[in-house]
Amino acid sequence: MEVIRGCAECKRLAQAYESETMNWFRLEGHLRIAEYGRDPDAVSRIASELDATTRQRNEVRAAIEKHKHDFHSGGSQTNPLAMRA
Repeated sequence: MEVIRGCAECKRLAQAYESETMNWFRLEGHLRIAEYGRDPDAVSRIASELDATTRQRNEVRAAIEKHKHDFHSGGSQTNPLAMRA
């Protein structure tokens, strides 16, 4: 994701996206273990959590795009202070 130097909202959104992504990977690993162990209750519970995390990641991604559009004229193409995070 792009982070505009000095923009607290860019930093907050990047951290939120990173957190949701790490949670997604953690749940994905737990799901594979539950599937391997043939634990249908755990698979169902973890799959539900994974779906919620996926939705949250998508919401944060949409918030990032909206923020870039509303406050940074669409991103790094027009802002020389942009940097990749």
